Amino acid sequence: MTCIKYSAALAAVACTTYLGILVGRQHRRPAIHHHGGHDAPHHGPPRPPRPSKRAVGDDDLDAAAAERHHIHAEPHSPELIQFGDWSAKGRFTKPPAKPYDSSYPQLTNLWEIVQRWNPDNVTMPVPFKETLAVLNYSDPHERSLAEAYRNAEVPFKIYDVPDVEYARDAWTDVYLTEQFDRKGNQFKVEESENNHFMYWRSPSASGRRAYPDWAPPTDIVHSTFADWLAFARGADDRELGPEAQHRYLMMGTPPLSALLRGSSVRRSHFVTKDLPCFTPGTENFFVTDIRKNKGIQCRFGMRGVIAEAHYDGGRNMVAMLRGAKRYILTPPTSCAHLNLIRDRKHPSFRHSEIDWSHEHQARSAFSPETAGAIDTVLREGEILYIPSYWIHYITSLKYSIQCNTRSGSPPNHDGEADIGRCMGGEGMPTAAKRPLKKKKKLRGAPGFHMTSGVIKDH
Repeated sequence: MTCIKYSAALAAVACTTYLGILVGRQHRRPAIHHHGGHDAPHHGPPRPPRPSKRAVGDDDLDAAAAERHHIHAEPHSPELIQFGDWSAKGRFTKPPAKPYDSSYPQLTNLWEIVQRWNPDNVTMPVPFKETLAVLNYSDPHERSLAEAYRNAEVPFKIYDVPDVEYARDAWTDVYLTEQFDRKGNQFKVEESENNHFMYWRSPSASGRRAYPDWAPPTDIVHSTFADWLAFARGADDRELGPEAQHRYLMMGTPPLSALLRGSSVRRSHFVTKDLPCFTPGTENFFVTDIRKNKGIQCRFGMRGVIAEAHYDGGRNMVAMLRGAKRYILTPPTSCAHLNLIRDRKHPSFRHSEIDWSHEHQARSAFSPETAGAIDTVLREGEILYIPSYWIHYITSLKYSIQCNTRSGSPPNHDGEADIGRCMGGEGMPTAAKRPLKKKKKLRGAPGFHMTSGVIKDH
């Protein structure tokens, strides 16, 4: 009898324990297994332990070094940064970390770049040689080097940024679908008959009069995030070609000035919560002028999506949270060779009309004595700095998520004079149309050099 009672008690305890675990699972947020976007278990080598709490403040270097998030190891995704091996087993090479000097960056003729690797081709040549400086943000010495590159207004890349590592882990397919389904998280999806996406905005009354026959180059379509995601994942699975239909998802958050409440920031949107380094209460490495910050803009790309060449006014920090994108960068001095739309009334103002993936158009426009450029692959976990007014052309190599934030022109207005001459005064905001103080030297002038034996960019 005693044995029966003891067995019954054990059964009751086991049942209670099982129910407790089951209830706990129903109320606990699912564990984040890996950053690839699917909730599958991790099968690679063991990872370093995760920190016990959220990454510390942007400017606390000692604490960041102690608590920084890991660089992920995913052997089945060699284009990603791997733990302890930035090169991804030799698929990438980069120059050694060194202080900025006036010979940086090295430029290659733009025609050579697009001829060597056509933008319609999403297969990266291996090994890919990075010419940009690539620096570890969580290393105090390399971070100080990165600050010098930023202050010199030249492009560079950083990796191992704590908030970016957090977002990489958090932004699974399940998590993102939940966030996009919430009321108030607005976004739009554009659809193109091929892989090219020319930026456009609805024309003003004067624009409609000036361009009565203009038609939008893409369509805005109704879509849930889950539907768009399935379409993008399917493009990778099917190895979708450039002539097929493509879709591009875009969303943004308000500028920082609208979120500030005294010295604190009201972070109600999941993007601002998950990327606090892009929404600081005071200026930091990423946001150098809160008053002129444009908020966070996120672009969800799929295999092959091309954003046509354009420039932005403002110092631009671009974080790659999923996948990889190819960026071709060229300084403001190249503006005159790129056939940018100069009329501010045009819906695609400041964007290039040249199809860089079209061999004949590219060869005609980018002769050896003209535009010099930099070719870089922005990999998941990296941040690219694009100086104000640098022209950039972007190709999504696979399903990708990129979020960027811009915050005003540099103090010495680098690039404004070149863009002003090229665009006839239309290329800059009204506030920037003022006499510029004479500078000893403009970035993008004799300091930029061409490689492959091509002459210096002037």
